[in-house]
Amino acid sequence: MMFRKMRRSEKATDIAKAEELLRSRDFGVLSVCGDDGYPYGVPVNYVYDEGKIYFHSTSSESHKIEAIRKNEKVSFTIVTEHELIPEKLDTMYTSVIVFGRARVINSKEETKEALRLLLAGLSPSSVCNTEKIYKSSEEKFIMVEISVEHISGKIGR
Repeated sequence: MMFRKMRRSEKATDIAKAEELLRSRDFGVLSVCGDDGYPYGVPVNYVYDEGKIYFHSTSSESHKIEAIRKNEKVSFTIVTEHELIPEKLDTMYTSVIVFGRARVINSKEETKEALRLLLAGLSPSSVCNTEKIYKSSEEKFIMVEISVEHISGKIGR
């Protein structure tokens, strides 16, 4: 994994802080190359674990899944804090942008493990029921893994 250099380096966080921010949240925006070359950004719940982001889709034919199958390169963004400062025409914020490659997980075992990680992050009390949850809607658990290649974090204050 690489930390991407940014133009305003005085606002950059280090990679450890960027990963900490990713682990501390559960909601971000996935951006893919959509139809006719238009970018497509979609909000998703996610979990970050060891250089990978996991999220799910309830349809293998959703726009985001079809886009990932056509082009695995994606970006993923979170904003953890923001405050508009009207008098300065500025914003205080903390954000992380990830660039990586997404893949639809095809193996049942990998899907269950990704689901377990997602449940641990989003609904810890449900982790012990991972197998039951998976079996109840096996066809609906389309899990996606993003392998992080570049990451940048920024604190605008």
